[in-house]
Amino acid sequence: MKSPPLNHFRPRDGALLDLETLDALAASPDRILSAYLNVSWPGASCLVLDGLELKGEWSSAGPPGTVRPDSEAPGITVSAGTAIVTDVTGNRYLVHVEEELRAEWPTKSGSSVRGVLVLIPRVEPAKLNGDVAVARETIQLEVGFVKPEQAAQSYLVPLAQSLGNGRDWTTDIQRVWQPEHDAIRILLKRFEELEQLVWKAEPEGAVWERQMLGRNWVRYQTVAASSLQAARMFLETRPSSTLDRVRILKALKHQLKNSVERAATELMQMVGPPEGAGPYVAILEEGS
Repeated sequence: MKSPPLNHFRPRDGALLDLETLDALAASPDRILSAYLNVSWPGASCLVLDGLELKGEWSSAGPPGTVRPDSEAPGITVSAGTAIVTDVTGNRYLVHVEEELRAEWPTKSGSSVRGVLVLIPRVEPAKLNGDVAVARETIQLEVGFVKPEQAAQSYLVPLAQSLGNGRDWTTDIQRVWQPEHDAIRILLKRFEELEQLVWKAEPEGAVWERQMLGRNWVRYQTVAASSLQAARMFLETRPSSTLDRVRILKALKHQLKNSVERAATELMQMVGPPEGAGPYVAILEEGS
């Protein structure tokens, strides 16, 4: 059984541009962006590719990328950047914000508000003077706050979520970071601290008691340190999405639990409580 035909735009001398040809041309960007999302994050409707970050100081609390905005300011500032977004009808767009975006805190509580900061794309058909329709669309972008249960809507791009301590916001929700990004550098520094803990740890834990790797404690430490180095190499050598980083930390936790368990416990404490962990809550789940 054959699949339905798929039209693809291919110009030729003397060929007519019929409606199906124009439809194929219009569908090409959406197909490319959808393919990229399916490879980098299956099921995702949006992805921040660069920038669009909440202004503030990096915080030691919470999962990677947690920011402490200025609680005295009347609102928040989001940097310029680029993202793949989806409108309410399911069409994909690559958008670039050239200037900072701002939004006021939704309540007088300022940064202690419970909610999610999102980027909202609004797509409308373009018109010339006199309401003459033209074959293009305009996209307006703004930032605002929504309740946590509303943030899952496919056309909203989550940029930051309240950590729940009244001060900090986690920003690593659905974005790509380059190896040089400050948040990656901070995460790698935490890996260094974990490795120091590994080499200072004394023989203990259920894995050691069962002698899963034999009776040489250095072997357990070597497995744990090697796992940390493998995670470090991945993050240092390629761009990574939030999903990549969650997968890496889940795999790292598994290896640490099966070698130096104290380091696995420290890794989970680094993520923080489940209610503010965002996608990193997967690392705290039993069996992960």
